[in-house]
Amino acid sequence: MEVSTTGGGMVLTDEYSCSVLIMNTERKPAVVRFSGCMQMKFGYPNDEALIGHALYGNCSYGVYEVIGSNWFDTLQEQNRARFPESKWVRKRHFSFIFHESMGEFLADDVQVEAFDGGFDDMALKAMQWALARPDTCPPNLLPHQEA
Repeated sequence: MEVSTTGGGMVLTDEYSCSVLIMNTERKPAVVRFSGCMQMKFGYPNDEALIGHALYGNCSYGVYEVIGSNWFDTLQEQNRARFPESKWVRKRHFSFIFHESMGEFLADDVQVEAFDGGFDDMALKAMQWALARPDTCPPNLLPHQEA
């Protein structure tokens, strides 16, 4: 499946997962899931200001993996200020360059899944999926009933 880079996406994230809801090139909704997402950035710059970005100045719209990125190393070094013996499992740096925004994701892996139905239905399903993951979702994020 080819991912559309016009417009942008809707981001659903917590400290354990990150999903971006987008439209594919056939104008059908798709979910991009980043497993083991450690950190993400989404928004600026748009395509007009992209030329001023140190990594992406000459890139066109698309989905990329940044090889040789120092983003993970910077975070690990920052963590060592408090936990000097800690050593994390290396993450991969992914980047989406859309027409009006961009996203960067530091994660273990990425998967794209097409969705049958409308964008609103997909957004609701993605939220339900995120909330139903008891192994990774803290209890305070789950819906609860007042006693």
